[in-house]
Amino acid sequence: MVASAAELLQHACLVSNWFVDADMNFLPPIASIASMATIASVRTQRLLCRIFYALAISSALAGSGAASASEYDNAVKALNKKQYVAAINTFRKLANAGDANAQFRLGGIYLKGQGVKQNLPEAVAWFRKAALQGHADAQNSLGVRYEKGQGIAQDYREAIDWYRKSALQRFALAQENLADMHARGLGGARDDAEAFSWAARAAANGESSANAKLGMLEARMTPAQMAEAQFRLAAAYTAGTGVKADPPVAVQWLEKAATQGHAAAQYQLADSYDKGTGVAQDYAKALAWFEKAALQNDARAQSAAGYMYDIGQGVAIDPKRAQDWYEKAAAGGDAFAQYNLGSMFGVGRGVERSDLKAYMWFSIAEENSGSAAGKTAAGTAAQSRRLVEAQMTPEQIAEAQRLAREWSRQHAR
Repeated sequence: MVASAAELLQHACLVSNWFVDADMNFLPPIASIASMATIASVRTQRLLCRIFYALAISSALAGSGAASASEYDNAVKALNKKQYVAAINTFRKLANAGDANAQFRLGGIYLKGQGVKQNLPEAVAWFRKAALQGHADAQNSLGVRYEKGQGIAQDYREAIDWYRKSALQRFALAQENLADMHARGLGGARDDAEAFSWAARAAANGESSANAKLGMLEARMTPAQMAEAQFRLAAAYTAGTGVKADPPVAVQWLEKAATQGHAAAQYQLADSYDKGTGVAQDYAKALAWFEKAALQNDARAQSAAGYMYDIGQGVAIDPKRAQDWYEKAAAGGDAFAQYNLGSMFGVGRGVERSDLKAYMWFSIAEENSGSAAGKTAAGTAAQSRRLVEAQMTPEQIAEAQRLAREWSRQHAR
């Protein structure tokens, strides 16, 4: 039996010659106080009392946890030996105390009717208790019940939600189940790219049966769908979504998708080469992939390509090409490209210096704060605009504002 906190505290402080009152206050013995030379010694003894208390609590909890684990293991052994009464009694005791593993086991017992009459609603209830505590196996089992309508009304969307919760914990069977839902269009439109990406994660996590699903999906997918699936897998390996984060593997999937013309994958692959993420840094390759994506009107890639030509990263400085890519990206709403155009005109970097055009582009970038990146560029642009404004006449400022409004009107998105 585990002692109460008060009992443990009393014991701990007796060891260090301290007492504890009913309100858990630390009190030194009178004799001790009379002989103490300084307040510091009182504080030292009180600290020792607290340390003894912490150690006592830790020891008690460790003993309790070991006892619970031992009980659970014995219940599992009893279940495997078909000693159902003993197993159920122990699982129920632990489950009622909040043990998620025991709750999951009880769900399985009622699902299969092991030593009790099969009771699907009761199974669902126990699976749910464990699932709400983050038990991956229980989350998958609850998803199956929703998918099949066992012990609860059939609900494909709920099934997908529970499969996804489990899949995100790298539970391979749930990942395969989630892939199957997307492949069959249950709970939403059929999405072969999403199905493939989850089946691939299931296979990577050891679910060998997912390989057959991968083959079936690959046979019916278009090149564009496959490229999208590969791009999603790259994102999963980058972020560690359902798989262990692995930048080199992410790059491999990006290469596959980018080679098939997937613009977003081309941009991400270029960014990987630019930063040396998951692959050796290579500015020339970064520029090559940025330009491939830029030719497909990816504004981020156009802005990045413009920047590389602007500063001569992986290529000779070329202000004309930099300006061309910046202008395309600016038309696509990229705030950094808009700011960089203002910077080029503000200092005359590769173009004729123009306070009018610098003010115009800084104003446009300043208004473009719809994203986190946009807000960063907008803040910098506002400061730059004010610096340029200090050198302009009221008439020039009015004209620059008019030009900015006209450009924004023509490129409204």
